[in-house]
Amino acid sequence: MIPQAWKENKPKIMRRGFFFLVVLVLGVLQISDVLPTFFGIKYLPLLPLTIVLGMFEREVYGLYYGLLAGIMWDMNVGAGDGFNAFFLALAGFVCGLLMTYLMMNNLITASLLCTFWSLLYFFLIWLIFVAARGVEGSVAMLFSEYLPAAVLNILTLPVYYFSVRAVMKKFKLMENDELSF
Repeated sequence: MIPQAWKENKPKIMRRGFFFLVVLVLGVLQISDVLPTFFGIKYLPLLPLTIVLGMFEREVYGLYYGLLAGIMWDMNVGAGDGFNAFFLALAGFVCGLLMTYLMMNNLITASLLCTFWSLLYFFLIWLIFVAARGVEGSVAMLFSEYLPAAVLNILTLPVYYFSVRAVMKKFKLMENDELSF
């Protein structure tokens, strides 16, 4: 026997399960080094995906998706110490909160949020794990590795934004079809 809650919330549960699988697949691709490098810059898709999921799923599920993405990312980073999990959970939560109470959900706000969080992430990673440790040539590394990686994330954001928006619309149509008698 299927519980009543499953019948009523089936499209939402399926949508969130689908996004859970997307985060898992992209996380595995990111940590397994299968994704190509562009001009020597490693591509990190979990950051823009978390921002977009936070925007569409709002604060609570944005936090959950960010936490999942960050935990997967931290499993591969030896010196991460939970930094990625905390940062991505915070990013997903804040983006969802901003969409709920302050901003409109469109590509311009997604680009602004992705720019802010990408630049903040790569600057903090550089500051904590490179500059604070006194690595020689750290300023050059900031401009040759970290900032170009942030720009790459910003440039690929529209792919995630329009993909997540299309999935959200598809599941909204499912919700409306099930409610009609």
